[in-house]
Amino acid sequence: MVKDLKESRETLNKIDDKMKELYLERMEVIKDVTAYKIENGMATFDRAREEAMKERLASDLSEPLKSYYLEFLETILKTSKDLQDRIKGE
Repeated sequence: MVKDLKESRETLNKIDDKMKELYLERMEVIKDVTAYKIENGMATFDRAREEAMKERLASDLSEPLKSYYLEFLETILKTSKDLQDRIKGE
């Protein structure tokens, strides 16, 4: 039986609200990470860290969701790096 569209959209709205909250929380932590990197002369981009994160988060996913999730994660990582560069004045 197919779920009601209105019910499904309400569920999606709740998920989207949680994702927004978690994204904003993540970006606040990125500010702390950036302060640490500035203090310790570290670069914004850490390839090993990103690759390990992708492996940890996507290793249990199967296609096609794995590819979609990695694309989603790439967007989050890009915005995180962009914020770090902005804070650093780069």
